[in-house]
Amino acid sequence: MFLTDLKIKDMKTSFLSSSKARMAFMVACLSVFASCSKKYDPMPEPVGDLKILAVNTVSGSTSQDVLVNGVVKASAIAYGSASSYVTITSGVSTIGFYDTGTTTTMNAGGQTQQLPIGAQVSVYYFKLGDGSVTATLFNDATANPATGKAKVRFVHMNSFLSSASGTISVAVDGSTETLVPTIAFGGASNYFEVLPGAKFKFTPAGGAASAAFDGTLIAGKIYTIWIDGTSTSNLTGHVIVSN
Repeated sequence: MFLTDLKIKDMKTSFLSSSKARMAFMVACLSVFASCSKKYDPMPEPVGDLKILAVNTVSGSTSQDVLVNGVVKASAIAYGSASSYVTITSGVSTIGFYDTGTTTTMNAGGQTQQLPIGAQVSVYYFKLGDGSVTATLFNDATANPATGKAKVRFVHMNSFLSSASGTISVAVDGSTETLVPTIAFGGASNYFEVLPGAKFKFTPAGGAASAAFDGTLIAGKIYTIWIDGTSTSNLTGHVIVSN
């Protein structure tokens, strides 16, 4: 019994003392550690395309270029106009508005945005109540409206109504019901499905409704109507088509 145990012990010692055996043992251990490391290493963040559109709502402004991560993506956007959708890469992006043809002085923007693959967004250049300018970003709808309907949302960009109480409501012309009870300055409503050809009235808090605005809405289309004006009582609509 003692001799058997001794032989086994000697065999183990002999195996581990062999240089080739030690090397094989080390390689096996390293392989195990390497496989464990690969298993728990973080996967790289996937990247892909998304679409972005830019809008200039600043009356009297110079036309604007939009740069994303230092690259011009939209050019010469005049007041009241929007660019086409352009494709950029997902991930962290810095978006800025510059006077057309310049890249040194950013008028608005500069915040980093984490934008996901497949998103469709719009970025608005607009004026604050104190006369300075800024930018904000909204996610845009991509799902088409029901058959025979148009889809529309409303964005409040009237800087004369920039106080907390300076909200706007929206109603379909000819209806006794309010479609959008309140939109704060710089904000957007939800999307609504409406009949094609629907017209809208905009009402500032505590004020009178505007004349009916006809955006010539067509069935199957997705719209944003952004609202500005020349005073607290003057409200004007502008139409952007998203599809």
